[in-house]
Amino acid sequence: MSRLKATTCELWAAGVCFVLALPIGTPSARANDIFDYQGPYTHASGGAGVIMSRSGAAVLHNPANLWASPTSDAYVDFAPTNLTYKVTTPSPNIKPGTIKVPVLPLTSVGGSVKGHSGPLSFGYMFVPTGVGSTVKVEDFPISVNGQYQTANISSTQKGFRFGIGSAYKVMKNLCVGFSILNNFSSNTTKINVGGQDFLELQNTSSSLHLALGVRYEIGSWATLGAIYRPSTDMHYTLKLRALGSDTQSFYRRDYRPTLYGAGLHSKPLGRFEPYAQYSYERWTPATFYAQAPTQAVNGTAPVEFLNTHSYVLGSRYALQPSRHLSFAYSHYTKNKGAGVIDPAGQVVMQGRGAQDFEALDRTHLTAGLELNTRPADWLVYGSYIHGTAESPENTPSAGFYELTALMVGLGYVSK
Repeated sequence: MSRLKATTCELWAAGVCFVLALPIGTPSARANDIFDYQGPYTHASGGAGVIMSRSGAAVLHNPANLWASPTSDAYVDFAPTNLTYKVTTPSPNIKPGTIKVPVLPLTSVGGSVKGHSGPLSFGYMFVPTGVGSTVKVEDFPISVNGQYQTANISSTQKGFRFGIGSAYKVMKNLCVGFSILNNFSSNTTKINVGGQDFLELQNTSSSLHLALGVRYEIGSWATLGAIYRPSTDMHYTLKLRALGSDTQSFYRRDYRPTLYGAGLHSKPLGRFEPYAQYSYERWTPATFYAQAPTQAVNGTAPVEFLNTHSYVLGSRYALQPSRHLSFAYSHYTKNKGAGVIDPAGQVVMQGRGAQDFEALDRTHLTAGLELNTRPADWLVYGSYIHGTAESPENTPSAGFYELTALMVGLGYVSK
């Protein structure tokens, strides 16, 4: 089954303006996306990948962590997720729209390679983000010319994420790393209103993302990690057919923000090993026109992107030398604010709600169990995720948005 993201679209097509809350798979989650932190150690630590990632998953979170283990390894991570996304509109005639996904497997594989001598380590990871299956949602609310209606939606996604990286031991306790990540996605979404075809969207995207990481061990009592990911352009090809009109093609350009992250893993408290991570996304002020110069939108009014903050606080606890429990609390702030403002200064699109899961304030509660054996590490983990956002009345996306997810996963890391 394909992974889901929720997207809000505001397009002018055939003279009709609509704001749509629908499930669409997208290729590149931003750093705060609930699906962006991959790998069993990162999942079990509540998303603290800058300091806790291992094996090939370090390519995504902090490539310097490729030297966290002295031997070559490989991993497989599989996490089915029960996800419910609910939109409540201010219209009394429209019942709340709900997306329920009973099984949403988040899967990734990868590994790292170290030589018998020498300071270099190499890593790789692969994440399928869609295999062509179709997700269908019935009676979901959309806003057409300011009026809410219910629609049936189907979305089909194909895509993958592939990354490679390398780490270099500058000194025994200092490593630096570099990685490059490729995202590819192709999806088709069809919307039916009142038994008639209303809209069909086809979106194809490909982008490259770079990262620089550092890992520093302070004696035997703490490890520091840091990552820097520069902003990068993303290019889309969008085909749109609405209300029986001819297909229109648009070339879109978007970007991902600059990311800074730092983490600390300490071992001074007996069996407890507390860890913490903080990350910051810096968004450059932009307009819909600047990001998508050939997409038909309502003017060139600014889009307010919020600089995003997130943090993870947690600890491992040694039951035995080969068994560890972990608990974490994570919080992610939304990255979109007031949205599109018209020349008169009025908000014409809230820019949150179903515009990506990152448009919600989210809290994650995570617990994990790590079993260390001579041939491999086994990790079992679970996360409860809750996110909300509210858009005020008199905006096209007015309503209350709520996300609830339960993720349970199993990871295997060879030694």
